Amino acid sequence: MTVGMARVGGLKRVCGAVADLVGVPTRAAPFRPDRNLEGSWAVCVNGRSLMLSVAISQERLEADLASGALACPACGGRLARWGFARSREVRMLDGVRSVRPRRALCAGCGATHVLSPSWSVPRRRDGAEVIGEALAHAARGEGHRRIARRLGRPPGTVRGWLRAARARAESLRACGVRWAYALDPEFGPVTPAGSELGDAVEAIMLAVRAWVLRFGHRYSGPWEGAVWLTGGLLSGPTTLPP
Repeated sequence: MTVGMARVGGLKRVCGAVADLVGVPTRAAPFRPDRNLEGSWAVCVNGRSLMLSVAISQERLEADLASGALACPACGGRLARWGFARSREVRMLDGVRSVRPRRALCAGCGATHVLSPSWSVPRRRDGAEVIGEALAHAARGEGHRRIARRLGRPPGTVRGWLRAARARAESLRACGVRWAYALDPEFGPVTPAGSELGDAVEAIMLAVRAWVLRFGHRYSGPWEGAVWLTGGLLSGPTTLPP
């Protein structure tokens, strides 16, 4: 499971923003994963509740919350367990995954946090691998109806993903390129893919590859890394390196 937070004790946090909500900014550069901590994004809901996402196992999450080892990205206060969010199902390529995100409460500012898996995409019923597959096919020129048949999803659902991605294609491309160069200063030029969406997908995948080459960690799939590197993939302001 991939859930999110920052660690107490001075380690840098990689935070961004998702959805159309107020985000928690950061000026931290990418850092080497510590105990599977890979990065995070956060959004503020009604000024009090934050949604976070990074890679850490469910068992490690529970242990770190119990020991006070995790920090609030807003104020740096210690996070403690505070029940669970509502259960929901996320449709994946090979079935359905159920998730009941852990909630956490900050002892410093009193904000509550929903620790959400980054294999899901904010505000979408389908997982990152499904939506990413659709974007990859669209970047190669396939239409939404053909992609919908491939994935077994309603055409209107796929069309909604593609519209959202195309609406922010330039910001996604810029985000991917900046992360790629931040992770690898000797990174070469990005070859145009022939469309704005194609350029965005190419840049995001290059950024994920640069992360893997630098830190030696592999995700369960590239689109899981893409979700938090871009700050949510389909909505919200993108997360950028300093």
